[in-house]
Amino acid sequence: MLMKVYEHFAYLYVRGRYSRFSEKMAEILPMILEKFDARPHRILDVACGEGTFAVEMAKRGFQTVGVDISSEMLKFAKEKAKKENVDVKFICQDMRSLDFDEEFDLVTCWFDSLNYLLTIEDLEKTFAGIYRALKEKGLFIFDMNTRYGLAVGWSRYSCHIEQETEDILEIHQASYDFETDIATLRIIGFIRNGETWIRLDEEHKEKGYTLREIRERLRHVGFKELACWGNIKDMSEPQPDSRRVFFVVQK
Repeated sequence: MLMKVYEHFAYLYVRGRYSRFSEKMAEILPMILEKFDARPHRILDVACGEGTFAVEMAKRGFQTVGVDISSEMLKFAKEKAKKENVDVKFICQDMRSLDFDEEFDLVTCWFDSLNYLLTIEDLEKTFAGIYRALKEKGLFIFDMNTRYGLAVGWSRYSCHIEQETEDILEIHQASYDFETDIATLRIIGFIRNGETWIRLDEEHKEKGYTLREIRERLRHVGFKELACWGNIKDMSEPQPDSRRVFFVVQK
């Protein structure tokens, strides 16, 4: 399921504003590392998408590996690394079955990618794989959409135009199921192809987890929580209306 939702959306993703989040995280990361006196050399970016964050880290001198389940997204990631003339290893792999053993000083997972895991079991599998991938004392830094963020943030505009240019039209339709805490985002896209238009349809689902559920799964696989923020810029605690939470945990 995870691969299919980005099979066509990748073409809209790389032309939209989505990469700005990864750019911001690349700018903020040095401040976080300084706060925890961390000096990583080798970084694993899980659910790396079209490679913005991984490439930015490589440009700053880090040895970087990017993992994503979407081969389409990785095509764009490889093109970006080549264009920026940096060496990033990109691997097509499901984040629920990571195959690394104490190879990284830092693992990141951005832009609510973990919310795509719709069961607590899959979330724990991913946390466990990341734990194994880290060296002793290594850090895992990630963000997730909160239930409030999905129920209110996603559903504020039940239908809106996400991007519109001469060559692209992208429409989002969102809903939230309060019984399952799963948000559904239907993406309808049109891409100009000469004198005709190609239509793309995808359905994205994200699961809203409580802070307690996330913390329990992290502790269960062995992580120690160093920080949890509702706002990463001022490093403030999550509030009831925080739409996103950021965690810093250590092996």
